[in-house]
Amino acid sequence: MMKRKLCILIVMLLGGCLGTHMSAQVRDLSFMAGVNAPLNKEVGSGVVFNLNYGGFTRSGIGFRMGLQWMPEVAEVDHAFGFPVALAYRTKARSGAERLVSGAVGAIGAIGYDAISGDDSDDMARDALGGFLLNLFRDMEFSAGVTPGYVFGKPGPASRATWGDSWQYWEDSWTEKPRDFSLSLDAGVCLNYSLWRFDLKVMPAIHYYLFDNFVYRTASGEVGVGETDFQEQPLRWFLTVSAGLAFRF
Repeated sequence: MMKRKLCILIVMLLGGCLGTHMSAQVRDLSFMAGVNAPLNKEVGSGVVFNLNYGGFTRSGIGFRMGLQWMPEVAEVDHAFGFPVALAYRTKARSGAERLVSGAVGAIGAIGYDAISGDDSDDMARDALGGFLLNLFRDMEFSAGVTPGYVFGKPGPASRATWGDSWQYWEDSWTEKPRDFSLSLDAGVCLNYSLWRFDLKVMPAIHYYLFDNFVYRTASGEVGVGETDFQEQPLRWFLTVSAGLAFRF
């Protein structure tokens, strides 16, 4: 029953994308790279690469679909995905609106640093960052799914030891119970435009519906026969990506 509902959801998204594509007046092709981090401080982050095609109507309604590759996810090699999402792009801001927004961002950063007691170097850097961050032309909100496949194998377990005589130990590793993956995705993208090119900055959150990555630990004490085992499925991931798009 669950698989049937997921298939219906994907078909509906593809149908919405196709319908939007037929009436799209603005299209773009983008390449983005970023960091993919599981929301578990014990597991390291990896990198993610995306090649996406999108189309938007004049009202801002649009879609995105493409190809995603992660060389390593939670110590498991080579995961591919095919993201499909419906999106909404806000109205483009004028140059004057962007400058005002940048000035407000710079003033806000200066005020925060003044309250925090930071020195002048930090204040100048944060003011510049606040100014540049708020110069975006428009924002894009998206929600969709990413069906995929995890080709690689988990890496070897790592061991940590501690104590006065290093008598305590813990092994940790990630297992891959399933190869096929499906995540629910939601993100927001800031677009900084110059002619037909967009510099894109996009944070996004992802929830994996299946147990594709399970973090396991085994711990104990040297000379003691008891071993404590624990496991935690890794479902929530955060990505922060940046890249370049060409509008046509």
